[in-house]
Amino acid sequence: MEPWEQLDIDESDLDGFIRRCNSNNSVIPGPAGVVQAAMLNRQVNENIPTQEFLGIIEKVSFDRDFTSNAWVWAEKFIDIHGLLLKYEVEHISTLDSLKGTFKVSLLRCLIKAREHNGLGDMKITIRDPTGTVKASVHRKAIDHPEIGPNLKVGSVIILQDVAIFAPMRGT
Repeated sequence: MEPWEQLDIDESDLDGFIRRCNSNNSVIPGPAGVVQAAMLNRQVNENIPTQEFLGIIEKVSFDRDFTSNAWVWAEKFIDIHGLLLKYEVEHISTLDSLKGTFKVSLLRCLIKAREHNGLGDMKITIRDPTGTVKASVHRKAIDHPEIGPNLKVGSVIILQDVAIFAPMRGT
């Protein structure tokens, strides 16, 4: 007889250790989760209009991104190491202020998505409190032992001397 066969445990004995999840749905991560949340909202008796509901989802996502430990520690890192002349995080360039072609001295952003382009480089979607943009990462940065492994979704990166190519709006 196997040792596990000697165990005489009823299902009722396990109730104290194992509890059944009261949710029938698992949450889908990423943008597809917003669609799932909207569909689940329609099943609730007191549903709210979809646009209002998506506004709530967007605010919760924003709060989660920019109150995370990674974001707070990036702010502290900038302050401690004196990366800004005036020692204020507010003087960092923001994504919504980028127009034309130029260099930004310092840009702090959160990686929202990443995908390899098949040529050794990577395309990432970065976000700061003012907006979201796509960016390219060179293969040398990806292959670097201290940089490449840390380029993950949810990581906060501080970029220095970033070349910006943005179309002029309204022209």
